[in-house]
Amino acid sequence: MKSKHRQNLRETIYLGWDAATLPTAASALVQKCIPRFGSADASGDHSNLLCVLPTARSVHRIGQLLDELLGKRPSPSQAPQIITVGELPERLYHSAMPPALEFEQTLAWASVMRSADPEAMTALLPNLPPADPISAWLELASTIRRLQEDLASDNLSFEQVAEKTDSESEQRRWRMLAFLAQRYREQLDQAGLIDVDLARAQAIQQNQCRCDETIVLIGTSDLSDQLQSMLQNLRGDIVTMIAAPESEQQRFDSFGRVRASAWSDHQLPLRDDQLLPAGDISDQAVAVTESLQSFGKSSSVVGITDASQLGPVEMELRGVGCETFRAVGWTVASTSIGRLFDLVATHVQSGTWQSLAALVRHARVSEKITEHLGDRTASRWLGQLDGLLANHYPRKLTGQLPEKAIQKYPLAVQVAQWVAEWLAVFQPKGKEKEQTLGRWCQVLHQWLQSTYTDPVPTADNAGFLPGFLDQPNKSCEAETATKMSRDQEYRTQLAIEAASKLLKRFASLSDRLDVNVSGGVAVEMMASRLSELRIVAPPDHQAVQIIGWLDLALEDTDSLTVVGLNHPFVPAAITADPFLPGSLRSTLRMADNQRRYARDVYAMHLMLSVRDRAHFIVGKFGADGSPTPPSRLIAAAAKPDSARRICFLLEGKRDLAPVDHGWDAQVPKTKIPIPVFAKSDSGQVMDAISVTGFKDYLTCPYRFYLRHVLKLKPVDDQRRELAANQFGDLVHGSLEAFGQSSDKNETSAAKIQASLLEHLHAYADQQYGSDVSVAVSLQITQAERRLATLAVRHARRIDQGWTIHATEASVSPSDGAKVIVPEGSMGLKGRFDRIDFHRETGQWAILDYKTHGHRPEKKHLKKIDGEMQWIDLQLPLYRMMIPFLGIDVPPKEVQLGYFNVSDKDDETKINIAEFSEELMSQAETKIHECVSGVLRQEFEPTSDRVDFDDYGMILQEGIAGKMADTLADTLGDAS
Repeated sequence: MKSKHRQNLRETIYLGWDAATLPTAASALVQKCIPRFGSADASGDHSNLLCVLPTARSVHRIGQLLDELLGKRPSPSQAPQIITVGELPERLYHSAMPPALEFEQTLAWASVMRSADPEAMTALLPNLPPADPISAWLELASTIRRLQEDLASDNLSFEQVAEKTDSESEQRRWRMLAFLAQRYREQLDQAGLIDVDLARAQAIQQNQCRCDETIVLIGTSDLSDQLQSMLQNLRGDIVTMIAAPESEQQRFDSFGRVRASAWSDHQLPLRDDQLLPAGDISDQAVAVTESLQSFGKSSSVVGITDASQLGPVEMELRGVGCETFRAVGWTVASTSIGRLFDLVATHVQSGTWQSLAALVRHARVSEKITEHLGDRTASRWLGQLDGLLANHYPRKLTGQLPEKAIQKYPLAVQVAQWVAEWLAVFQPKGKEKEQTLGRWCQVLHQWLQSTYTDPVPTADNAGFLPGFLDQPNKSCEAETATKMSRDQEYRTQLAIEAASKLLKRFASLSDRLDVNVSGGVAVEMMASRLSELRIVAPPDHQAVQIIGWLDLALEDTDSLTVVGLNHPFVPAAITADPFLPGSLRSTLRMADNQRRYARDVYAMHLMLSVRDRAHFIVGKFGADGSPTPPSRLIAAAAKPDSARRICFLLEGKRDLAPVDHGWDAQVPKTKIPIPVFAKSDSGQVMDAISVTGFKDYLTCPYRFYLRHVLKLKPVDDQRRELAANQFGDLVHGSLEAFGQSSDKNETSAAKIQASLLEHLHAYADQQYGSDVSVAVSLQITQAERRLATLAVRHARRIDQGWTIHATEASVSPSDGAKVIVPEGSMGLKGRFDRIDFHRETGQWAILDYKTHGHRPEKKHLKKIDGEMQWIDLQLPLYRMMIPFLGIDVPPKEVQLGYFNVSDKDDETKINIAEFSEELMSQAETKIHECVSGVLRQEFEPTSDRVDFDDYGMILQEGIAGKMADTLADTLGDAS
């Protein structure tokens, strides 16, 4: 039974700021509050104490401290109640109607705005979205809901704002909002719901705020004006604990809120050695590890000022063997469940092969597809899907695939069919295409449960909690990898539970507020709602705690490392608002940047005053690469100190010992080795080399091995337009078909052009089908223009007496084509785009179609160290193969060249190569050297730059390689 005590008591306890706030507050609760306001008998019932703290973390910590001080844990019904500030308002009044969810509020706002007079609505928004789809209205409604919430927190209404504005247009806008707000309230009332902000305002106006418990406010330095008004009118006892000495009472109001003006000139007890300069986000993460190392084994936490710092800091700490615990939790959007909802929403609404390719890469979807198709396809179905996208560029799933693609990639077609059946529940036909959002949430909940039918490990069986790493027979790396995997599984379980709870709640949306939407829109809406949820795992006290800025002031650890003492992270600026610009906020005396500054300078004072070991890392750039100036908090000092510190931070030199990452200074480049190919004992690694293979070997023997021996070729399923080689194939395909048609020796340019375009579109239809992207359609049009110019050039050549003798003639080892060297022999294979014959002179010409305008000499030769050297051996190899083509003339007498099909009309022409016999002799020598190198299995990577490199990742020629080079240089200098 709750004890009787005086009503409307107001008392302030000053805790000082020389010791940690929460342990001091816990002692004050036990020594002062419980004896006065707890149970009068020996029952130990302290439940009439309602302790209010700023954050969930501080709630958890004060509970731990009270348990320790009380000696034994009271039963939940007898322990002091501990809640966050956000939970307090609804404990201070009673409403006859249940509160509307935020989303129900958004639906109500969208409804009243969609049904309002469009002409009157122009006062609010000049360009209104169409009535359908509803998504645009929901976005607008969400903005207005947040605006009303922002105003309500400062005890303001739309009507009051209208009275404070000067311009007629602004007054019309705010009066319109006031009118819509009245309709909004009526809409909720009809649904039997109430807006919590309106309910609070009503409780204040009618003096209905009361609380039977004794409220103890602890560290509540940032209460809203609305909550302050509720407390001022409260019938009940309030004890305020302020983390400051009584001599500083003028800086706070009676509820512990900071008075902004009293902190504007405050100077922080900050030392120069507590500031650590850093560069980009990676360097900031390194600075964290250096800071923790300098603090030794004392308990420590890492504070972040922006969510983008989480990932880099976690990776760096784990890289040096520190386990981390993300006390700030995860958004559901960042979990497997959140990503699945986003991917499904995109795919159901767009229905493209690209959205399918993204969706099937989700781990759960991939598992279910493999389960459906069978394990034997596990390594092939994704490759086929990527191949289909990379080679045929399909767009809509409803479009007709070319028969060639269906035959070549059958598993991709099966994947598309399975996904369509799996998601058919969101795409019903006929009248059921649109259903209420509540109904869709029921469908979504059932679908989610069926998608995750296998049990996901929980805290009890996932090894998430401390101690699971104590397994003797595993390496540290394996244990860490296993723990990370199980952590992810556990987060997935938490996310499933959060999503299920939300879907169940939304399944019972008020019929008066619910809307009819399609399945895709419903999934998208729920994905958006899920992104706002946050999950937190049970705490791992053995790991380094990573917490947010607002939690740091009440931390009681021995040491503290804070990342990102930078603008715009802290103080968090209130940026420009389309409805509430800074000038209007000041006029309305709303919470502004001055109040944020006061809150944060006080918080930082507490961080510094309760401990000697504290580091604040000031970086130069954010995670996105944007400049981040030092925080204004650094200016909370004497002017000479501020100036000196800014100069020091700009220099960016830290005076801390570097952390040993365990890297071997003797490793010249990186711990990730480039694969080494052992020489084959069974003989040659290949029996024949293609003409193009010689160029690849000259460029880089290692890359030659990857492409021509291991058959590794890149697949780019992200490209939206034809690659250069694919555009070349498009042109080549039409020219090949033309060269085999009866029109090949036609002299009319118009007829030649018509025939070329017919073959072009036939090839495009066969390869890409009719449903192609706009980019590919434009490329086909570009090919049309090039072929139109080529038709004129070809007609002129036929008129000069030349005829097409053959197209796509081939030579292979079966014809006897080979190169003999001391190490053995190697077969040759090649295809000839076009062989021309002059009927009068008996002249032969071998031409290769090229979709550029360069002459053969430019593509085959390059001046290196003052001498011309071969970089491509295509035409010399063609000459070596002439005897196998049935051309009965000396190879030297056969013309070799390009038929350039350029994007420039003046470059579309035949260019005959002019290689001297001396150069051709050098080419033959180079061909023999290449064959000898392949037979000797010499495949060392080149040290030269390779343009258009398909294997840069394997050879670490990208960012990773540059970082490794930099690291090697650094380690070398250090040694």
